Amino acid sequence: MQLTEHNIKNIVFEESMHKAVFVYFYQDVPECAATTQALTSQIGENNAYVSLVMANIETQISQALAMQLGLRGVPAVLIFKNGQPVDAMQGDKIADDLPAILQKYMPSEAELLMRQALEAQEQDRLSDAITLCAKAYELDDSLEIKHTLAHMYIRAKNLDMAQKLLDTAGREEKESQEYMDLVSALTLAQKAQSSPAILELEDKHKANPDDIATLTALAIAYKDAGKLKAALELLYEYLKKDLSQAEVKQTFLDILSTISGDPLQNEYRRKLYTLMY
Repeated sequence: MQLTEHNIKNIVFEESMHKAVFVYFYQDVPECAATTQALTSQIGENNAYVSLVMANIETQISQALAMQLGLRGVPAVLIFKNGQPVDAMQGDKIADDLPAILQKYMPSEAELLMRQALEAQEQDRLSDAITLCAKAYELDDSLEIKHTLAHMYIRAKNLDMAQKLLDTAGREEKESQEYMDLVSALTLAQKAQSSPAILELEDKHKANPDDIATLTALAIAYKDAGKLKAALELLYEYLKKDLSQAEVKQTFLDILSTISGDPLQNEYRRKLYTLMY
C-alpha cells in the first residue's frame, strides 16, 4: 500500500494501534531493489500481524514525513506501534535483518498453533484442539500451554495423559492456583471412572470373559470414562486370542478413530497390524 496524504493518519497512526506498521522509505533506484523485494515478499498484503506501507520519497507526503522523522537516506524502514515509531532499519542490511525483526512483531509458531487450538476447542473439535495444543507444547513448554493442554485432556476424558502431564510439575508450579484447580478437576474425573455401571460390567466380564456383548460394553464404558488404555488393552487382549471376532475388532477400530493425536492411537494401531500381518 502506498502512503498518500489521504491515508497517512489512518494507516500509520490508527492502524498501528492494532498491529505493527512497517513504513518503508525508498526510491525506484537499483540501490533499493533488494530491500523492496525482501519487504514485499516477507510481508504480504493480507498479513494479520504486520502492515507494510510504501513511502516513495519522490512524493511530497513521504518527503515531509521522512524529514519530520530525521531520516537521512534510503532505503529505510520505520516501525510504528500505538502511533509511535518504535524501531528502525536503514541501509543495505535491511534485507538481512528483516527476519529477526519480524519475529518481534509476529506471533511465534507455538502462538499460532495455540490460537488454532483454542478456535478448534470453541468449535467442539476437541481432538483437533488437543493435537494442535500438543504440537505447540513441543515448541514452547510454557505453563500456560501446558495447563491448557491438561485441561483439554481432562475435558476429553483422557485422564492418563492429563495425569502424566501434571506429574511433571515442579515445586513452584504446584503452588499455582491453576495447577491446583487442574488437580481438583482431574481427581473428580478419576472418581467418576469408578461408576456403578462400570463396576457391574467388570463383575460380568470376570464371570464370563468370552461374552462379546459384555466385553465390548465394558470397553466402551472405559473409553467414555477416560480409561482409553484400559479400553484398548481389554479389546487387544481378546484379539490376540481371536483376531477373527468382527465385533471386537470393529469396536477396537472405532475407539482408535476417536482419539486422533493421542499417542495411544499409533501404539495400538501398530499392535493390531502386528497381529494381522
